[in-house]
Amino acid sequence: MAQSKILDSNINTRSQVGRQVINEKNATSFMKKYELFDRVDLFPKEIRTMEIKDWESFARRNPYLAKFLNKKLPGYFFLALETWNSADDSASSSPLVETIFEDTIIYWRNLILDNDEKMSAEASILLKNIGLALASVPGDNK
Repeated sequence: MAQSKILDSNINTRSQVGRQVINEKNATSFMKKYELFDRVDLFPKEIRTMEIKDWESFARRNPYLAKFLNKKLPGYFFLALETWNSADDSASSSPLVETIFEDTIIYWRNLILDNDEKMSAEASILLKNIGLALASVPGDNK
């Protein structure tokens, strides 16, 4: 429960970039623009984990990646990219440097390389969603 309180308080402060604040109460409505946003079965099978002592710092830096790790919904992964304030040089919150980001991209990329056409097509959609998230202004529901 303590993890959830940290995440919820940080989502409110870290997501005030762009046109509209995205918070836990309305996050799902913003995730819906990403196809397959609610597919728990597409969560990577292997994610490098962190020490408990590192969890709080990670959750403060990247609350949506932490939600992705907890809830396993790809939509949170995309919101982490969409709400990332890349213009803030002083922020140590780049989701690109987190191991969960790397592990997820590798997992989805490897699904494309597998012989399963359905999973390959779905992974392709997820990777395209990464581009959509990076090209989005936070809070834009288009």
